[in-house]
Amino acid sequence: MKCPKCHKEVEKGSLYCPYCLSEIPWVREFNSVETLMKKEQQNRPPQKKHKFKKYLKKFRHKKRKINFSRKQIICLMIIVAILLGLLCYRQLHTFSALYSSAERQYENQNYERALKITEEALNLKPESEAANLLMAKSMEKLGDTKSAVLVLRPFVQNKTAGTAVYKEFLSLLTKEGNTTEVRDVLKYASKEIQDACREYICVAPVSNPAPGTYTSVQTLELKADYSKIYYTLDGSIPTRESTLYTGPITLKEGTIEVKAFGINDKNIESDVITRKYIIVLRTPDAPEVTPKSGDYNKKTEIKITVPDGCKAYYAFDSMPDISSTLYEQPISMPVGYHRLNVILVAANGKTSKVTTMEYYLQY
Repeated sequence: MKCPKCHKEVEKGSLYCPYCLSEIPWVREFNSVETLMKKEQQNRPPQKKHKFKKYLKKFRHKKRKINFSRKQIICLMIIVAILLGLLCYRQLHTFSALYSSAERQYENQNYERALKITEEALNLKPESEAANLLMAKSMEKLGDTKSAVLVLRPFVQNKTAGTAVYKEFLSLLTKEGNTTEVRDVLKYASKEIQDACREYICVAPVSNPAPGTYTSVQTLELKADYSKIYYTLDGSIPTRESTLYTGPITLKEGTIEVKAFGINDKNIESDVITRKYIIVLRTPDAPEVTPKSGDYNKKTEIKITVPDGCKAYYAFDSMPDISSTLYEQPISMPVGYHRLNVILVAANGKTSKVTTMEYYLQY
C-alpha cells in the first residue's frame, strides 16, 4: 500500500508512514468532496519552495557524508605550513630586514656574519650607500682595508657620498698610508665635506716676515697648528728627511729661497710653501773723526760721529775690530805722536772702512 501523503510504499498493517510519519488510513475512504480536493492537491506539481527545501535537505545530507581521512588532513597542514614559511621567508629577506640584521650583527661584533648578511642585502639593492658603508666597516674590522677602500671609492669618485662615507674612506686611506689621495679627495670635495673632515686637512705653515728684500739680517719664523715642519733654504723640495724646524731661522746676506711643509697628527702632509728673501746688507761709510790730523799743544778731545744703528770701535797705533775699545764718549788725545784708527760696525754686521787720524800732542 502507498502512503496517501508521500506516496511511498509502506508495509501492510503499518499505522504510520516511516518516511513522513503520516497516519495510514486502512478504512476505505469515500470519495467525498473533501477527499477529492485533497487528491487534487496531491496531484498538483510541487512548487519552487518545495523544490528549494528538498535541495537544501539533500545538500545537508551530503554534507554530513563528507569525511576527510587523517592522511588528507596531514597533507593539508603541511601545505599550509609551507605557505606560511614562504611568507615569513619573504618578510625576513627583504632589504630592510637584512640590513637591520646585519647592523645588529655588527654591533654585537659578529663581523663575519654581518658581512655575509650585508652581501645578501646588496644583492637586492646594490646601490645602497648605507649597506656599502656597513660592508666596508665590516671588512675593516676583519683586517681587509684594501677591499673596504675599493667598496667606497666609487661613491667618492662620483661625488654622491655623504659625510659618513667620506670619513670612513679617509680613515681607510690613512691606515693604508695613502695620504696623497687623502689630500686630493679633500681638495676637490665640497665645503660641507671639508668642514666635516677638517681633522684630515693639513693647512700649510705660515711664515713671518713676508717675502721680500731687506737691508738687515732677518729672523724667519714658521708657525702651524701641528709640531712637525720640515724646510730647506736652497730652493730644493723638502722631504721628511729635510731639516726639522725647531725655532727661528736667521737669514743672512744673500738670496734665500725657503720651502717648507708640515705634517699633522693624522700623518697628512700639507702643501709646500715657497718664500723668497733677498738680504742686502748696507755697509756703513767710514766714520767721521774730529779734530783733523795735526800737531796740538794743548789738551784736546777727539770725537767720533756714530750713525744710528752702528757702533764705533777704535785703537791707537793698531788696526781695530769688534774686540777693540767701544767708543762711548770723547777720547782724550794722548801726549806724543799717535795714529788713531776707527771703524763703524752696523747692526747687520757690516764693517766700514777704517778712518785713520795722526796726532802729535806736545805741551
